[in-house]
Amino acid sequence: MQPFGEGKLKVDQARLNAAIRGLYEAAVTAELWKPAMEEVTDALQAKSCHFFSNNLTNAGDDLFVTVRMDPDFHKDYMGTYAELDVRYPRILEAPVGRVLHGDLLWTDEERMASPVYHENLLPFELYEVTGAQLAMPDRLSWLGFSLYEEEPWEKDQLEAQQLILGHTRQALRIHLTLAEAKANTETLGNLLTARGQGIILVTAGGRIVFANDQAEALQQEQVLKMSSRGLVFRDRALNRRLALALDALHFRSSVPSGETVTLTDTTDHQIGVRFLPVPGGIGGGGSMLAVLCIPLHMQHGPDPSEIRQFAGLFRLTPSEELVVGAIASGQDLSQHCVERGISLDTARKHLKNTMAKANCRSQKDLLRLVERFCFFRLR
Repeated sequence: MQPFGEGKLKVDQARLNAAIRGLYEAAVTAELWKPAMEEVTDALQAKSCHFFSNNLTNAGDDLFVTVRMDPDFHKDYMGTYAELDVRYPRILEAPVGRVLHGDLLWTDEERMASPVYHENLLPFELYEVTGAQLAMPDRLSWLGFSLYEEEPWEKDQLEAQQLILGHTRQALRIHLTLAEAKANTETLGNLLTARGQGIILVTAGGRIVFANDQAEALQQEQVLKMSSRGLVFRDRALNRRLALALDALHFRSSVPSGETVTLTDTTDHQIGVRFLPVPGGIGGGGSMLAVLCIPLHMQHGPDPSEIRQFAGLFRLTPSEELVVGAIASGQDLSQHCVERGISLDTARKHLKNTMAKANCRSQKDLLRLVERFCFFRLR
């Protein structure tokens, strides 16, 4: 055991180090904050712990953990006693990262005269309460401990508490950064889901860190498979492009312009796939690859400029270009005839000539070719 200070020792450093490691585990997995703070409290040989980080604008983002404290304490304190507590402004005005205790919080006279001490602390058997702020932008963050008996903290306990404060602040910063990144990622995923697009975030090593609902739906359609081993498409050419994109990301070279179209075997829908690098990844955790999966039949139809470029590629006549634009927009061929003032036989001839020039066997094949062209060229 390595001492923190001279005199009576109460803190075992090995146990303290293990508790500190738990703080960083909690930073990544929010459910571990409670057991992490319990370990920290026990390592200090303290009775209770009071830790929270409140978002001043969004209450849904609050983090609140107590150890061996009556649930009514915080409610009573905030509702009745906070505004009467002389310690409160002193902690807020103190330097960030400084543990305040004893006379640094209030004098004996102030303590004995305070209703906070007699009506709030003593009934809940909270003795020698410490306090420290963990300043974070737009948040009120706090860490404090109490003892089992009304006796001063030992020097090594206070020094250990000061050490814990620094690590808690850093772990909280990591937690908030990851939470913000996760929220942003989920928002993007929800937005793309609403547009019918799947998104999968993959690390340079191939590990999947996020997939939205639409990506999960594509897995059900057997377009792709997601597992602990990574992402695999049914289309071999697509897997080769994915491998090239991940290699480029791993070696920090330019990710090749990666977009292709694959067909599902279950729905007969075309799925456009794009590979886009995400520098810095989530919360600075390393660059990632965003794999966008776009069901082409769910996207908005091609505009006139796209149809014009398509017609130029296959040397279509103006009349043939118009019939392509009509069917690509979902218009019935007979309605197209009415609007143009031509016979149905003439329109069918234009459509037949178009399919021959584009080497398509059916109107459905022609529409799929238009979808592919628009996906590759302009979108």
